[in-house]
This record gives sequence, C-alpha cells and structure tokens, in this order.
Amino acid sequence: MSRMTLTSQENIATVEKYKKEFCTEVEAILSDVFPKKIIELDKLFKSDKLKLSRAAEVREASKASLKEVTDQKAAAVSSPPPAKRRRNDSSHENGEDKMRFGTKVYCNAIVAELIGILKPEIRELIEYCNKIKMWIQLLIPKMEDGNNFGVSIQEETISEVSTFCEFAKVAFDDMSRYFVTRGKVSSKIVKYPHLEDYVQYLSELDEKQFLHIRVFANDLKMIYCCMFDIINKNLEKIKMPRSQMSSNLY
Repeated sequence: MSRMTLTSQENIATVEKYKKEFCTEVEAILSDVFPKKIIELDKLFKSDKLKLSRAAEVREASKASLKEVTDQKAAAVSSPPPAKRRRNDSSHENGEDKMRFGTKVYCNAIVAELIGILKPEIRELIEYCNKIKMWIQLLIPKMEDGNNFGVSIQEETISEVSTFCEFAKVAFDDMSRYFVTRGKVSSKIVKYPHLEDYVQYLSELDEKQFLHIRVFANDLKMIYCCMFDIINKNLEKIKMPRSQMSSNLY
C-alpha cells in the first residue's frame, strides 16, 4: 500500500528544500548571531548611556521638555490681571484654548533616544524567537508510541522560547504605553500649569521608564544567553529526538 500524502511528490520536494534551507539559516543564527548579540547587549548595558547615575539627567531632561509651559506660566504671572468681562464674553476661554493648543511639550530626549535603540532589538528578538520555534517544530518527528523523551525536550524548549517571546512583546507594549501615559500627564500640565504635582509626576514617570529600559537591556542580554544555553545543551535531542538505535528496537 502506497503512503498517503496531501500533495504531489514535486511539491513535497519543494517544501523539504525550503525546510532544509530554513533550518540552516536558524542554526547559523544560533551559532553566529546569538554570541555576538550577548556581547553587544552587555556592552550597551555597561555603557554610559545606561549608567544608573544618569537618572538625574533624565529628570533634568523632563524639566527641559516643559520649557514652553514654564515660559508661558512666567509670562502669565508677570502680566496684569485681565479686565472684568461680561458673563457671555468667550474671548477669555478662546485665549486659554489658543494657549493650550499652541503650547508644545517635547519628549524626554534621553528616554526617547534609549527607546529608539532598544525597540529594534526587541523586534529582532521576537523574530528570532518565532524562527527558533518553527525550526524546532519542523524537527519534531511523526507521532509514535513510546520513545518520546526527545520529543518532550523539543516541546519544553519551544515553551521556554515562547515565554521569552511573550516577555519581549510585553516590553515592546510597555514602551508604547509610556508615550500615551506621558501625553496624558503633559496635557494636564498644559491645562493646569500651577499644579506642581503633575510636573513632579512627569519627572517620576520619565525616571521610572529609564530604569525599566535599563533593566530590560540586561534582561534582553540574559534572554539571548539563556536561549543559547538551553538549545546548546539539548542540541542533540532537539535535532535527533529519536536515536537510530532506539528506532530499530520497535
């Protein structure tokens, strides 16, 4: 009885060729790219860009981002009080709206720069994780009774890589949410420039994000290191989950 297949032998050969090329690509990433990434990220974490003492610079950059708000607040304090207006006079409200929409609050230059450095690294890590998961999935043999210890190692490795991938996605979302949160706080500062609590909160928010970036830069290095270590230690079982000798026993 001939073996049942989903498609022609020609198409199967095409898919097998792609699988072979893809596996070669992923193995090159693991052997060549991962060690370089570990070294590069370690250098980034230890660089002056992410030194812990730079938190004070981040707070200063936060204040600098509010320069237009501060200038307008000073101008408002020094200007004479407005003349008494009629109840239905909307010129004062229109003036407030013009000031509100004309005032620019800048990004924190230091935090924005660091996010610009790390976001491409996160995207790259997510892509590598997806490729590694697919690589291991393609190496899983057909289902059989018994002799599945190697397959369980493959599945456990896929689970570990998935965990790393999800962690990276959360970090990516966190960086996007930071800008949304900062925008909301900045709008409050423009609307209520006399409330210093909002200004203080903005500085705290920027400093917290800087510390998150610093921690994640180290986590990113550790993720590459752990994935490389797990796969390297279990490479034999990942690539050959069922040994030839064991297969001959059944």
